[in-house]
Amino acid sequence: MSYFVQLRTFVEVYRCGTITKASANLGLSQPAATAHIQSIEALVGFALFERKARGVEPTAAAHDLALQVSGHLDAVEQKLASVRNRSNAVYGTLNIAGPAEYISSIAGAQFANLLQAGEVNLVVHIGNKDRIYQLLADGSAELAITASTPDAALYDYHIIDSERLMLVANRFTAGHLAEKPLSSERLRLYPVVSYDQTLPLIRPYFNAVFNDSCQSPIAAICPDIRAIAGIVKAGIGYSVLPDYLCRAAIKSGELMQLGQLGPENFIYLVWRKGALKHPRVSYAKDILMAFANINKYAGTS
Repeated sequence: MSYFVQLRTFVEVYRCGTITKASANLGLSQPAATAHIQSIEALVGFALFERKARGVEPTAAAHDLALQVSGHLDAVEQKLASVRNRSNAVYGTLNIAGPAEYISSIAGAQFANLLQAGEVNLVVHIGNKDRIYQLLADGSAELAITASTPDAALYDYHIIDSERLMLVANRFTAGHLAEKPLSSERLRLYPVVSYDQTLPLIRPYFNAVFNDSCQSPIAAICPDIRAIAGIVKAGIGYSVLPDYLCRAAIKSGELMQLGQLGPENFIYLVWRKGALKHPRVSYAKDILMAFANINKYAGTS
């Protein structure tokens, strides 16, 4: 007897954490989804989920079974999707999430190539890392662009681009700092502008370049990297920014690069496991990846 349908239900429940959401995703009634789980439990001889007040919790047997079958089921679903009527299945609206600064500076060109084909309309959701992954998790976005490494247990992904970190300041501050060799000790005397209190971008730059932590007083916290660049341009301290937000300002003299280039950060195109079984998502992923590395190679031209 084939248990493909029941296994597909099991994998969806495992990924969703609730039978209610999984049954809705699969177009099943909740009793039907429950019956599928019970069939697989009878087949393997172990309970697969513990019922909780909010959803279900996988057992050790469920983790083992999901590891063994989920990848194969995804592959079969993708093959089936590829032989369906592609033109009808691809056409429609795609929701994609990402950080405002990358989308406004770089991803517009990638989105334009996707839109020019005329098959897909886009709704773009802007947010920080937590919001981006929440939109993926709850199904509000089918694809996401993020600079944070995805959880491989929950998501599949490709590297779509990369950024280099740059330590920058306005001309006045840079002139003072240029009088002596640059070091983390000297930078402690100057205020820093950061995305949040944990010093994202700044912290990895200091670790990689100075082998030290940043001890500068925080002049401002601003959860928009574009606005951070504006604050520094206006004469406040220094910061660490992605290269694509610095190039034009450095060329115009509004910002000056201090020290060496920092580490390379990867930009990821991310989707929920199993999402590529929908032809529209698979199609969009392929088009976006065909125009990967726009920022990576922008500085080499």
